[in-house]
Amino acid sequence: MTRRPLRIAALVAALVVMAGLAGCGVRTVDPDVAASTVFAVGDCVEIDSGIAPSPDPARATEVSCTEDPSYTVGATTNAAGDCPTSEYQHLPTAYAEPSTARLCLVPNLVANQCYLMEMPIGLVEKVSCNPRDDGVLVQVTQRLDVRDQSACPAAAGSYAWPYPAPARTYCTRTLF
Repeated sequence: MTRRPLRIAALVAALVVMAGLAGCGVRTVDPDVAASTVFAVGDCVEIDSGIAPSPDPARATEVSCTEDPSYTVGATTNAAGDCPTSEYQHLPTAYAEPSTARLCLVPNLVANQCYLMEMPIGLVEKVSCNPRDDGVLVQVTQRLDVRDQSACPAAAGSYAWPYPAPARTYCTRTLF
Protein backbone atom coordinates (compact mmCIF):
# COMPACT_ATOMS: atom_id res chain seq x y z
CA MET A 1 0.00 0.00 0.00
CA THR A 2 2.78 2.47 0.73
CA ARG A 3 4.31 1.99 -2.73
CA ARG A 4 1.33 3.45 -4.59
CA PRO A 5 1.43 6.86 -2.82
CA LEU A 6 5.20 6.97 -3.34
CA ARG A 7 4.82 6.25 -7.06
CA ILE A 8 2.11 8.90 -7.39
CA ALA A 9 4.22 11.41 -5.46
CA ALA A 10 7.25 10.62 -7.65
CA LEU A 11 5.16 10.99 -10.83
CA VAL A 12 3.71 14.31 -9.64
CA ALA A 13 7.20 15.56 -8.73
CA ALA A 14 8.56 14.53 -12.15
CA LEU A 15 5.70 16.31 -13.93
CA VAL A 16 6.27 19.46 -11.88
CA VAL A 17 9.99 19.42 -12.73
CA MET A 18 9.31 18.82 -16.44
CA ALA A 19 6.71 21.59 -16.54
CA GLY A 20 9.13 23.94 -14.82
CA LEU A 21 11.89 23.14 -17.31
CA ALA A 22 9.54 23.62 -20.26
CA GLY A 23 8.35 26.89 -18.78
CA CYS A 24 11.93 28.08 -18.30
CA GLY A 25 12.71 27.37 -21.95
CA VAL A 26 9.77 29.45 -23.13
CA ARG A 27 10.61 32.38 -20.88
CA THR A 28 14.26 32.53 -21.92
CA VAL A 29 13.76 32.62 -25.72
CA ASP A 30 14.60 36.01 -27.21
CA PRO A 31 11.54 37.07 -29.27
CA ASP A 32 13.78 38.51 -32.03
CA VAL A 33 15.62 35.20 -32.38
CA ALA A 34 12.39 33.19 -32.30
CA ALA A 35 10.93 35.30 -35.12
CA SER A 36 14.14 35.16 -37.19
CA THR A 37 14.45 33.12 -40.33
CA VAL A 38 17.43 30.82 -40.60
CA PHE A 39 19.20 30.84 -43.96
CA ALA A 40 21.60 28.24 -45.32
CA VAL A 41 24.78 28.76 -47.31
CA GLY A 42 23.74 28.98 -50.97
CA ASP A 43 20.34 30.60 -50.28
CA CYS A 44 19.64 33.88 -52.04
CA VAL A 45 18.19 36.81 -50.14
CA GLU A 46 17.03 40.35 -50.61
CA ILE A 47 17.82 42.84 -47.87
CA ASP A 48 15.10 45.26 -46.83
CA SER A 49 17.12 48.27 -45.76
CA GLY A 50 16.69 49.46 -42.21
CA ILE A 51 18.77 52.57 -42.85
CA ALA A 52 17.33 56.01 -42.03
CA PRO A 53 14.69 57.23 -42.28
CA SER A 54 13.44 53.72 -41.35
CA PRO A 55 13.76 52.90 -37.64
CA ASP A 56 13.56 49.15 -38.33
CA PRO A 57 16.66 46.94 -38.63
CA ALA A 58 17.54 45.47 -42.04
CA ARG A 59 15.91 42.08 -42.65
CA ALA A 60 16.74 39.35 -45.18
CA THR A 61 13.99 37.54 -47.08
CA GLU A 62 14.54 34.58 -49.39
CA VAL A 63 14.28 35.32 -53.14
CA SER A 64 15.27 33.73 -56.44
CA CYS A 65 18.98 33.95 -57.20
CA THR A 66 18.09 35.71 -60.47
CA GLU A 67 16.63 38.69 -58.59
CA ASP A 68 18.65 41.85 -59.37
CA PRO A 69 20.03 42.89 -56.97
CA SER A 70 20.08 40.11 -54.43
CA TYR A 71 22.72 38.34 -52.35
CA THR A 72 23.92 34.76 -52.05
CA VAL A 73 24.67 33.54 -48.54
CA GLY A 74 28.34 32.58 -48.87
CA ALA A 75 28.93 31.76 -45.21
CA THR A 76 27.65 32.53 -41.74
CA THR A 77 29.43 34.33 -38.95
CA ASN A 78 31.35 32.61 -36.18
CA ALA A 79 30.46 32.94 -32.48
CA ALA A 80 32.16 36.35 -32.36
CA GLY A 81 29.99 37.61 -35.25
CA ASP A 82 32.80 37.67 -37.85
CA CYS A 83 32.71 36.35 -41.42
CA PRO A 84 35.50 33.97 -42.56
CA THR A 85 37.07 36.80 -44.64
CA SER A 86 36.56 40.54 -44.91
CA GLU A 87 35.63 40.15 -48.60
CA TYR A 88 32.04 39.25 -47.71
CA GLN A 89 29.42 41.93 -47.25
CA HIS A 90 28.14 41.80 -43.71
CA LEU A 91 25.51 43.84 -41.91
CA PRO A 92 26.48 44.47 -38.29
CA THR A 93 23.96 43.96 -35.50
CA ALA A 94 23.61 47.74 -35.15
CA TYR A 95 21.84 47.75 -38.54
CA ALA A 96 20.30 44.28 -38.92
CA GLU A 97 18.02 41.89 -37.09
CA PRO A 98 19.80 38.84 -35.56
CA SER A 99 19.45 36.26 -38.36
CA THR A 100 20.42 38.82 -41.03
CA ALA A 101 23.46 39.92 -39.01
CA ARG A 102 24.73 36.30 -39.14
CA LEU A 103 24.96 36.29 -42.95
CA CYS A 104 28.17 36.69 -44.96
CA LEU A 105 26.90 37.87 -48.32
CA VAL A 106 27.99 37.87 -51.97
CA PRO A 107 26.05 40.25 -54.23
CA ASN A 108 24.17 38.91 -57.26
CA LEU A 109 24.67 41.73 -59.76
CA VAL A 110 24.41 42.00 -63.54
CA ALA A 111 27.12 43.21 -65.93
CA ASN A 112 26.52 46.63 -67.53
CA GLN A 113 24.06 47.66 -64.80
CA CYS A 114 24.57 50.52 -62.37
CA TYR A 115 24.09 50.31 -58.63
CA LEU A 116 23.93 52.87 -55.88
CA MET A 117 25.74 51.79 -52.73
CA GLU A 118 23.90 52.92 -49.62
CA MET A 119 26.18 54.07 -46.86
CA PRO A 120 27.27 53.26 -44.22
CA ILE A 121 26.77 49.50 -44.81
CA GLY A 122 27.14 49.13 -48.59
CA LEU A 123 23.76 47.71 -49.61
CA VAL A 124 23.22 48.05 -53.35
CA GLU A 125 20.19 49.37 -55.22
CA LYS A 126 19.77 49.06 -58.99
CA VAL A 127 19.57 52.55 -60.55
CA SER A 128 20.14 54.37 -63.83
CA CYS A 129 23.73 55.27 -64.66
CA ASN A 130 23.03 59.03 -64.39
CA PRO A 131 25.17 60.93 -61.85
CA ARG A 132 23.62 61.35 -58.40
CA ASP A 133 24.23 63.38 -55.28
CA ASP A 134 23.83 60.55 -52.76
CA GLY A 135 25.81 57.37 -52.13
CA VAL A 136 28.41 55.84 -54.43
CA LEU A 137 27.35 55.07 -58.01
CA VAL A 138 29.14 52.09 -59.59
CA GLN A 139 28.74 50.23 -62.86
CA VAL A 140 29.46 46.52 -63.03
CA THR A 141 31.54 46.09 -66.19
CA GLN A 142 32.12 42.33 -65.82
CA ARG A 143 30.87 39.46 -63.69
CA LEU A 144 33.29 36.55 -63.43
CA ASP A 145 32.64 33.23 -61.69
CA VAL A 146 36.15 33.10 -60.19
CA ARG A 147 37.78 34.75 -57.20
CA ASP A 148 40.56 36.79 -58.81
CA GLN A 149 41.63 40.22 -57.59
CA SER A 150 43.78 40.72 -60.72
CA ALA A 151 41.09 39.74 -63.28
CA CYS A 152 39.86 43.31 -63.79
CA PRO A 153 41.52 46.11 -65.79
CA ALA A 154 43.82 48.38 -63.81
CA ALA A 155 42.43 51.81 -64.63
CA ALA A 156 41.57 54.90 -62.63
CA GLY A 157 38.19 54.44 -60.97
CA SER A 158 38.06 50.69 -61.73
CA TYR A 159 38.02 48.11 -58.98
CA ALA A 160 37.76 44.36 -58.49
CA TRP A 161 35.31 43.00 -55.92
CA PRO A 162 36.38 39.37 -55.32
CA TYR A 163 34.38 36.94 -53.18
CA PRO A 164 35.52 33.49 -51.98
CA ALA A 165 32.32 31.40 -51.97
CA PRO A 166 30.57 31.27 -54.23
CA ALA A 167 33.65 32.23 -56.21
CA ARG A 168 32.85 35.50 -57.94
CA THR A 169 34.58 38.70 -59.00
CA TYR A 170 32.91 41.89 -60.14
CA CYS A 171 34.85 44.39 -62.22
CA THR A 172 33.41 47.81 -61.45
CA ARG A 173 33.83 51.39 -62.52
CA THR A 174 32.98 54.17 -60.07
CA LEU A 175 30.84 56.81 -61.77
CA PHE A 176 30.45 59.07 -58.71
